[in-house]
Amino acid sequence: MTETSGRDTTAKGRPGSIWLRGTKKRAVKQPLSREQIVRAAVELLDEGGVRNLRMRQLAESLNSAPMSLYWHVPTKDDLLELAVDAVFPDPPTRSTAGDWSQDVKAGAEGLFDVLLEHAWMIELMGSHPPVGPRALAHTGAVIRILEEAGFVPPQLDSALSAIYYYTVGAALTEVSWQTMAQHSGENEEDWAQRLGPYVELTAQDDAQSLSAYVKRSATSSTGQRFHDGLECMVHGMERMRSLPS
Repeated sequence: MTETSGRDTTAKGRPGSIWLRGTKKRAVKQPLSREQIVRAAVELLDEGGVRNLRMRQLAESLNSAPMSLYWHVPTKDDLLELAVDAVFPDPPTRSTAGDWSQDVKAGAEGLFDVLLEHAWMIELMGSHPPVGPRALAHTGAVIRILEEAGFVPPQLDSALSAIYYYTVGAALTEVSWQTMAQHSGENEEDWAQRLGPYVELTAQDDAQSLSAYVKRSATSSTGQRFHDGLECMVHGMERMRSLPS
């Protein structure tokens, strides 16, 4: 059996992303595998977010010494990159109906659900761009769907950005609202109701419209809000696709 260490660095000694780093292999029998370590890390992240992941605590959860983890995962940043990729959703596939818009929506919805389930991903993606194998497989599948639907550069590039920017941004918004409601000990509707007077006082000229929007959002479901926005975005993509290239 061979185990792979990530201790090597890129040119000029820069650590860089673990995915872009050279590795050394050596025959050794290890009691732990990288996969076991990453699974345990994901559990800790799900329980308490990024602040909850400490290498010593992780080692204890695996009944191992902290130094034994570093053969497989040299730094905590490396581990966070691996964790993000481990929970990235499976890539979307072409539906039997061959409807590109449904396929795009399925891919976006799958990512949105994962981001809500593992909210720590949103924080990490700001400093750890998702370039692992699973993340690239997801992006590659979406590109293929768009190519087969007739999107050409730069239409394809704009559409791809819209899909991922909207999905990650929507998840960030939902998580922030849910977190605020949890901290206040209220549900989203109650919290939005209490927010109303502040909005009306602060927003001035736009107070009525903004207050009405907050109330509508609080009474709709997370899934429905995301779905409706996704429909709006896909209609715009269809319009763009029909324009002369």
